[in-house]
Amino acid sequence: MTKDIRLLLDKAADSGLSAYMLTTSDIIVENRGRLKCEFGCRGYGKRLSCPPHILSVEEFREILKEYNTAILLIEEHDTSAEKDILKAWSVLRKGSFHKMLDIEYFAFRHGFTYAQLLRPGACNECDVCGEICRKPELRRFPPEAVGINLSKLMEKEGLEIEYCNFDRIKCIGILLLE
Repeated sequence: MTKDIRLLLDKAADSGLSAYMLTTSDIIVENRGRLKCEFGCRGYGKRLSCPPHILSVEEFREILKEYNTAILLIEEHDTSAEKDILKAWSVLRKGSFHKMLDIEYFAFRHGFTYAQLLRPGACNECDVCGEICRKPELRRFPPEAVGINLSKLMEKEGLEIEYCNFDRIKCIGILLLE
């Protein structure tokens, strides 16, 4: 087993994902991202992979210091023909998440013991969360939930998120690597 990041980038490309190497110092963590979850997301408190059920922004900042590299994973979807964009987002992010999770598992099998994925959007593996997660092996939290400013991160990479462009949706994940 060798820790070869090129294998992960190739795996991402083979999965139809765009992949961008990052240093964790490129990842901007702000408290206001969490604020948007609590006061702006209709799903706040309903998913065990989202606030207030996950670690705090400050706890995440401390954990992020233990990583040095990350891969920004993006899958872009044409949604111009979709009538219900929220329903489409739910389906698309689930598919993108599974591709990204496969890369996390692949990374683990190739020596990245602490590879950890931050998923696109809130978990939607089950219709409703129970008091205890029924699929803990799939439980991952979204970058925004721990304060990651995806707009600034994308901008650093020469990319952008168009939040109000409902014709193209980007499912964005971050794979943390040690």
